[in-house]
Formats: sequence, C-alpha cells, structure tokens
Amino acid sequence: MSDKNKRTVRRPAARQDGGKAVPQAPLFDQQTAPIPRQPRRQTGEMQQMVLPLGAVGMEPLNAPEPAPRRRKKAGGRKRPESGPARRRQMTRGEMRRRRRRRRWLAFFFVVFLMAVGFILSVTVLFKVKHIVVENLDKTTPANTGIYTEDAILGALAVPLEENLFGFSAAEKQAEMELQLPYLETIKVRRRLPDTVVVQVAPATESWCAKTDAGWAILSDGLKVLKVQTDQPADLPVITGLGVNAPTAGRFLSLTTEAQSEQIADLMEQLYAQDLAGSCTRIDMGLGTDAYFVYDGRIKVLLGTFNNLDYKLSVAALLLKNESGEYLSSTDRGTLDVSSQLDDSVHRFTFAPGSFEQEESEPPPPDSANSASGSAASGSASGAASGSASASQPSSDSVPASSAPASGSASDSTSQSTAQPEE
Repeated sequence: MSDKNKRTVRRPAARQDGGKAVPQAPLFDQQTAPIPRQPRRQTGEMQQMVLPLGAVGMEPLNAPEPAPRRRKKAGGRKRPESGPARRRQMTRGEMRRRRRRRRWLAFFFVVFLMAVGFILSVTVLFKVKHIVVENLDKTTPANTGIYTEDAILGALAVPLEENLFGFSAAEKQAEMELQLPYLETIKVRRRLPDTVVVQVAPATESWCAKTDAGWAILSDGLKVLKVQTDQPADLPVITGLGVNAPTAGRFLSLTTEAQSEQIADLMEQLYAQDLAGSCTRIDMGLGTDAYFVYDGRIKVLLGTFNNLDYKLSVAALLLKNESGEYLSSTDRGTLDVSSQLDDSVHRFTFAPGSFEQEESEPPPPDSANSASGSAASGSASGAASGSASASQPSSDSVPASSAPASGSASDSTSQSTAQPEE
C-alpha cells in the first residue's frame, strides 16, 4: 500500500480515573515497522514468540485447501462427475479363458488329492488285520474239501499287517488254483477296511478223458484235477475230444473253439435235466453223431447239437419215466431222439437189445471251422443216421410224439435200428 493511500486510524483515547487522557503507543504496521523487541523475561517465566505469517512450517488458519487436479482422459471424453464407477464388461474370449483356467485348476486339484490318497493308502492306511475263508454264499465255516483252512491261507501267502492293496488279487487267485486243484472255485476279494476274503467251493471227481499225457480226471465243471496213466474204473468217460496238454488246476482246454462250446452246452443241459449223474459215457461224435449212455444200458443218440435242450428234455421224460408210461428200469437198447420229419413233427424211436459203444476220433487241431458247419453235414447224413435239425416245437407235443415210440418198443422187439417209422 502506498503512502498516499494510507489513512490514519485513530483509537479512542483511554482515560484514567481523574479523567485525564493517557497517551497510547502508535499502531503497529507489519509492512512498514519492524517486529517490536520483546521485553526480557526472568528465569523460569514463560516466553512468547511471535513469528510472521508464512514462516517455515506454519500455515495461516482457515487456509483454503488446494483443488484436486483432474486427469484428462485420452480421446477427449470427460468422466462423469457423479454416480458409481462402472465395471468393465468381460469379453467372450476372456470368459472362455477364465473357465478353461478354472477347469485346469480343478483337474490338478483332483489329481493332487488322488495322489495323496493313494500314498496314504499304500503307506499308512488299510493294513491287513483279518483273513477269512468262506463259502461262495458268504457263509462260514467254509467247505474246503480235502484241504484245511491253514493250507488255503498258506497258498494265499498274504501276511498280516501288509497293505490291503499291496498285492494283486487276480495273481493270488491264479497261484492258488494251481496249488489247490481240488477246489472248483477260488475267489480272492478285499473287504474294506482291513480284511482279505477267500471264497472257495470244493471239486469232486466226476469225469475222465483220455489225452496224450494220460487220463485227465475232471470235475463237474470240467476242471482238470489231476493227470494219471491208468484209466479210473469208476468214472464216466468223455471221448471224441481234442484235448490240449492238460494242467492240474486249469479247466479243460480243447483244440477247437466250436467243440468247447458244444461240450459246455451239453454239460449244462445234462445237469439241468438231472441226467449227468446217470451217464456212464459221452461221445462227441465230431459234432454230428453225438450220443451218451444212460445207466450203462441205454444209448441215447443226439445227432447234431441243434435243439439240444429240446432233445434232452424228451430223453429225460422217457428215461426217468416218472409217469410209468415209458421206458422202465430194466429196458436196454438204443433211444434215438435225433430224428425229425418236418418243422413241427418229431418221432423218437427206441430199439431194444444190445448196442455198441463206438469211440469216435478227436477232431484235428486245424479243423476249427469243420465243427461250425455241423448243421449242413448233419442234414447231408440225415438219410443214413435218421437225424435232422429243425426249430424247437412247443412242450405240449412231447408226450404225443413219444407215446408211439414206447408202443413200437413193446411190439417190435426184433427192431435193431433207430430209424423213424414211415
């Protein structure tokens, strides 16, 4: 402020009690006059320091705050001053990549958990505490046949405190089948958390078959129990089989797949019709002239293996003679259940008298396809053997077709062949 614009400011004069005016000090002007010197204070008294405005570290009171600086966006667009901030929308590619990342993370997490679980199960958890031997229907005590439970546990060779998953159940089962051939069925199972279960079923000597290595003793399911040089006298014989090298503890292995299916089907039907216990001989007849001998006195001609279940059901009806109208327990001869006149008529004949038990040759190993064409060869030899193939008729026609057979057997005692009547 210049000297011309200065105005003198006067204060009202102070008066004492007597009414006399007291002189006052002149007004202090910070811009023109220096800072007055403060009187000295005595020791111990508080001192007052007066600093000019704008000194270092001091700001005037009620100073306005500096306005915030705004950043300018590229492109010249201004951000709206009010309202919540918007979130940028993700593109489809970003969403796809995020889902893919999450799937991979989930996959690696599952693999990690599986690895940890496997390591814990192998090293810490699932120790074998119990070993149980039971029947196939899970009942105990188990029927172990000629073996004891200690022998079965010794063949298993799984010690206690071993890890439950530290061995192969299939390998243990195969080893036990070779060591214990007189067990028809052996199953090794794991029962969590700490038990090994061995299910067994005993085998019995039921059949025998001649092989190049000797006579193979077979069970009901044609499992090789042992191989010996002499023919057993009290076991029925199965002939006409092409047998590979038999091994005790293994099931019978044949040279052709077709014959394996035929003998399995024949055994199943014989046991289903309750005829297997009375059979004394079975001949496969190269799949075209098969027969079996019932009770050592009746030869039952089957011909081909077509409609085998129907043929054996009729043979069981005639041989068992539960109604008393058919073959008696003293009849001897040949029963032919292989003949068929047309698609719906079957004629079964019985020729009383003695019969011969011809033994057919086993099929050669390289004739795997010859047995599969048994239907064609059976129809070609139908005129000579009296056997033919057709579709299975209903069960109501069985008594009607078998009644004439019993009558012809009683009237024509001199008949020696099994040809159907014209």
